[in-house]
Amino acid sequence: MKQTLLTAPLAHDADTFWHLYTTSTCAVERRRAQFMALLAEGRPLPEILQVTRYSRVTAYDLVYRYRDRGLAGLCDGRHTNQGAPRLLSAEQQQTLATRLHADFEQDIVWSGKDVQNWLQEQYGLSVHLGRTYEFLRAAGFTPQRPRPRHVGGDEAAKEAFKSKS
Repeated sequence: MKQTLLTAPLAHDADTFWHLYTTSTCAVERRRAQFMALLAEGRPLPEILQVTRYSRVTAYDLVYRYRDRGLAGLCDGRHTNQGAPRLLSAEQQQTLATRLHADFEQDIVWSGKDVQNWLQEQYGLSVHLGRTYEFLRAAGFTPQRPRPRHVGGDEAAKEAFKSKS
């Protein structure tokens, strides 16, 4: 019988995988260890897929990762993922916040477009408009606009409501 990725002998035995299964505190790692333990025991693939609820594609990916990285391939990599780097350093955020507050004291309120232009001029950063509102909120500002009066509003009803309050 020709050996495939799933039928070739594993570097660890089922007991090693079951030990990892019982000692791990990570649910993803436990589920992967269970899959590998069942595979090491020689159970048929359809049975393993039914028990673990993995798809055939995921099963092949998991075995490939295990053969490539060993037991470390069963770990959940999201725990060590630092995410994308910040767009602005702490000093740049502080400089922006200082500028926003100084202008606010002079009754100058910045919009997201103003922040976008300032970041381009100061640091050469091309920032999406939606991200500028994150910077404004981090500095303690929220986008606020006066609401327009409703054109179809009943003036008598408005006055009656005001007098009740």
